[in-house]
Amino acid sequence: MIRHRKAIIFGTGLVYLALMVLLTGCTKTIQTEPDVEEGPTPLVTIREFPDVPIPKELTLEEEESFVYMTPEFATGTLVYNGNVEYDSLVRFFDETLAKNGWQLQASLKYTRTLFFYQKEARICLVTMKTMPLNVRVEIWVAPLEAATYEPIVETVIDEPALQ
Repeated sequence: MIRHRKAIIFGTGLVYLALMVLLTGCTKTIQTEPDVEEGPTPLVTIREFPDVPIPKELTLEEEESFVYMTPEFATGTLVYNGNVEYDSLVRFFDETLAKNGWQLQASLKYTRTLFFYQKEARICLVTMKTMPLNVRVEIWVAPLEAATYEPIVETVIDEPALQ
């Protein structure tokens, strides 16, 4: 009986160990620079935003994404998920957006990472959050409003009071 309990406990421990190895070993590191043995991670570029590279390890969530295009500009939100290493993804966006001419304006890190970039008359907001089994990435690209706000001033005409 004691031997049977030890076997069950040992077997259960092996199952937990195997699950931990599987879950921790399933994330991918995204490379931004080529290795000697391997090439760089191929990038996916979105037709509407060709200067915002996306690592191939991320999958576009089409149901949650939208892009609005006019002849003058494209704007929208792209949502991605992927089983990638979080720090590697942060480095990827930090390095590749800078290489594509985007200038970092502000960033927030830790519980959620946000990068706010500007390039010419456009802005790009990248948010990243670790989920239970993957990393969720949202990319917002929009034109930067250059016009100044001028309130509408109404002219008031004095009317004679009713008697």
